[in-house]
Amino acid sequence: MIKAALFILALILGIIVAPIWSGNTGYIMIQAWGYTLETSLVVFIVLLLAALGFIALFTKAFRAIVGGRLGTRKWLHAKREHRAVVQLRQAFNAWLQRDYEHCAKLADNSRSHHPDPQLAYALAAAAYGEIGEREQQRKLLTDARLAGFEDDALELLQLINTQDANEALTLAQGLSKRKKLTAAQWRAIAEQLARFGHWNTLRDLLPSIERQSALSATRLHKIKRLCFQAYFRTASNAQALEQAWRSLARNERNEPAVRIAYIEVLVAKGHHAVAAKVTAKGLKRGVLNLHEIIALSPELWASDETLHTWIGGYVKEHPNNADALLLYAATRFVERNFELAERALNQALAVRSDQYGYRLLGETLLATGKPEAALQAFRKASGVR
Repeated sequence: MIKAALFILALILGIIVAPIWSGNTGYIMIQAWGYTLETSLVVFIVLLLAALGFIALFTKAFRAIVGGRLGTRKWLHAKREHRAVVQLRQAFNAWLQRDYEHCAKLADNSRSHHPDPQLAYALAAAAYGEIGEREQQRKLLTDARLAGFEDDALELLQLINTQDANEALTLAQGLSKRKKLTAAQWRAIAEQLARFGHWNTLRDLLPSIERQSALSATRLHKIKRLCFQAYFRTASNAQALEQAWRSLARNERNEPAVRIAYIEVLVAKGHHAVAAKVTAKGLKRGVLNLHEIIALSPELWASDETLHTWIGGYVKEHPNNADALLLYAATRFVERNFELAERALNQALAVRSDQYGYRLLGETLLATGKPEAALQAFRKASGVR
């Protein structure tokens, strides 16, 4: 750069000095648009240098003005950003102190200038949800989506707080397609789909939910049971219901939740003999819970001989198992063998007081012509002593 400047300076000096040195100062004539300008070479160069200097000074001044404005904008931006960071920090403190209203206002005010606006949106929306401002929360989450923020936390928050079944389905389906969802996110998806009864969609997602251990074993069993109840209920007749059952993989049919769901629907649709056979197979394979079978009032439908034989043998091996004794009594009651049913019920109730046991005992005593004893049993079943 310095060399170039020295070269230009030497060239200009040569142009000026050379004519003077030779005794001829030289001149320049410019003609344009009918005008003629004639001046000496020296004056022309001086004027040219002056013009260049003026242009340089003007450019420098212009840059200084523009740069000053940009600097002012940067300063204002930094100041607003700092204020937003402080506000969001205060919002977090308010959240920890459970002052959700103050938290919502601070986080809402900070979202426009905070360097991480998604964090501000999420905290503000969560705080609005805590104080019951559902409409404000919904508006905030909608604004976040319109602004192009597709953070999983924002969508999950919207899913958890939505009151619309269709929106819940859309959000859950969208989130389920994301990669690397956490167990907590899968749990929220499962619970919201269950809340609005989207059982078919939830059934398709059960393998992913199980892999992530998103639900406790008890909760997973209940949700899976509800999903497959809905699946079996779509069958219009006995043949379609059996086809729905056979279409499942063998390992699925041996899952306790799936089998008990099938039995429930069979009982509800009046296919009692089939329900009893499926129950017997499930108990033999050890995939059914005796307590869940008892909850289905087996004294009304459990008339399968295979089931009767199995439970009789099981009671001999486990004479103090209250659930086994109750199921044994139910199978004898359905066969109208009230003497054996009464004996088994008294034995079961001696092991454990049970509402179902007392109710079935009342029915048994009533069937054998003992109304006073039956009344006492019914009172105990209802909790009246």
